[in-house]
Amino acid sequence: MENIKLFNIGWLVAMLIVFSGFQHTVVAGNIHSIEESTRNEQGNPLGMPMLKGDVWQTMSHDSKIAFVWGFGHVVTVEGALMNEYPNLKRESFVTKTIEGMRGIPMNEVVEKIDNYYKLNPKDIDHPVIHVIWKIIIKPNIKTGIAGNPFVQ
Repeated sequence: MENIKLFNIGWLVAMLIVFSGFQHTVVAGNIHSIEESTRNEQGNPLGMPMLKGDVWQTMSHDSKIAFVWGFGHVVTVEGALMNEYPNLKRESFVTKTIEGMRGIPMNEVVEKIDNYYKLNPKDIDHPVIHVIWKIIIKPNIKTGIAGNPFVQ
């Protein structure tokens, strides 16, 4: 029964990741794009377009909230799994996201992303997840992933 529960939770996490468009790896406390050699013909590993600033700016407020909510669910489920299965605990993107975004309302996240793209039009091609890391998570954490110092 526990294996079925773990499988169902794992399946849910996988679907939420695909749904949210999260397509980055984390290296030494900064988000870096996945190497070109791992990308498919669409330019990303999951075969779906990455949400970037150009699309973000055309989305309704409700759609932006839905994206942040989906992202939050992925993080929440992974965090719950780490609590339930101690062998999964590690200083990962998820734990840093929990630390860096704790207590920040979704509307504030959307507002900060909107403001970032308005103030930085040259970064319009940057993924929304990168912007969330750069302006919300990273300023609110003490160390990078696995305790590594931040890479500039």
